[in-house]
Amino acid sequence: MGINILQKIQSFFRSDPSPQFIARQLRKPSGEFAETVAEKMNQVNKPLFDLTCQTLQINDNESILEIGFGSGKFFPRLFQQAEGVQINGIDHSEEMVQEARRKNENLIDSGQLQIIRANSNDIPFSDQSFDKVFCNMVIYFWDQPEDHLEEIHRVLKPGGKFYTGMRSTESMKVFPFVEYGFNLFGVSDWTTLLEENGFENIQTELQSDPEIQLDGKPLRMESICVVATKGGV
Repeated sequence: MGINILQKIQSFFRSDPSPQFIARQLRKPSGEFAETVAEKMNQVNKPLFDLTCQTLQINDNESILEIGFGSGKFFPRLFQQAEGVQINGIDHSEEMVQEARRKNENLIDSGQLQIIRANSNDIPFSDQSFDKVFCNMVIYFWDQPEDHLEEIHRVLKPGGKFYTGMRSTESMKVFPFVEYGFNLFGVSDWTTLLEENGFENIQTELQSDPEIQLDGKPLRMESICVVATKGGV
């Protein structure tokens, strides 16, 4: 039986279960709710992470950046794909940075993983630092996506790839909180933005997720990973 995801989300915020409040927490988990929000979103977004992780096809000795890693629960899976991989992660929530560091202490101590509090419109790395950059369910909170794409393009190596994990617009619109601060993109809209900001050879991977329950009704969300190559070099 699928989980009733909307009911579970609302139950986390008994003091203020309004869609506006939920949207603010999903944008930037903070305060007493941060850890709970992150863990429940890990559950909901696991199928999407699985798709993105599979699509990444990590190779030995690659340098990779994840934007918006949440609690950092999935970092260890990235290292299982190849040898000598260097992973960096940025997130703008201090609570998420602290939680991710706690969960991945061994990887950080080994030098394989670096976690930094930062925004993706001002990435604190040098030009051409990464073979691959990826994010899941992050672009909805970019008010000026061009600024973020410019930075991602800058830090990618020539021929590097950017992987966008997202859900179909139809899947997202079933949640009432997306009316508050979410910038929804369809695949065609996102592809156009990528092309306008220096990316090319854009490909899309799709999958139908396991069934969940929304207000007692079955729902299958669609996960999408859009892959774009750095152009203009």
